[in-house]
Amino acid sequence: MKTNVVALLMGAAACAPLAVSAENAANMTADRVSVFKVPLVCPAAPQIGCGGASKPILLDLEKQPGVLEAWLNRAGTRIAIVWKQDSDAETRRKVAKDLEEDRAAELDGKQRDETVADFLSGKGWYRGADVDRLSEEEAGVIAARWVRRVQTKTTLSKDKAEGLRAALTDALRKELTGRDGGPNDNESSVEEVAGKYLDSAQMKVLKDAINKGVRPLPSDERAN
Repeated sequence: MKTNVVALLMGAAACAPLAVSAENAANMTADRVSVFKVPLVCPAAPQIGCGGASKPILLDLEKQPGVLEAWLNRAGTRIAIVWKQDSDAETRRKVAKDLEEDRAAELDGKQRDETVADFLSGKGWYRGADVDRLSEEEAGVIAARWVRRVQTKTTLSKDKAEGLRAALTDALRKELTGRDGGPNDNESSVEEVAGKYLDSAQMKVLKDAINKGVRPLPSDERAN
């Protein structure tokens, strides 16, 4: 299992947290859970984890011998592994070693106990493909940011601004979750969805907003 966390982060451009399933919550014990500190915070939305970066890692982990489930916390700072009942110490060490080579660090002591307790509470953790929900939230954050940038340069009615935000959110959601049904083409997709709300001059403003990237900028904070 070799999935480079940093490479995936660089490649990755309203959520209801899921409850811990892990066979049966009544049978879950802390000794069957290992937790790791990970750098999977979303660059575009630092308040949540990055669905695009974490999804292949979680899915790959669940293919490993001894691993029952793998989960990411909402903040993108912790991965929890639920081990199968028959997993042995050597199997656990191998999976942990591979994760650590990918810039993760296994927690112990008080940090481990606190994180395991949070995980077992069943609130704010996402398993495997369910991190698409974080990607959907990320799409909304990026779309709203781009629309605010446009609004600092040109006047949009409330209806047009809201329509543009919703359309961009949907286009970004499909790209970030891989559900666009065809090859990714961000520029043509943006032109298609934005043309309904912007004239040619405003479209140039939007392209400039997009060219500034998806990460929050100091100017974005001043515009809020």
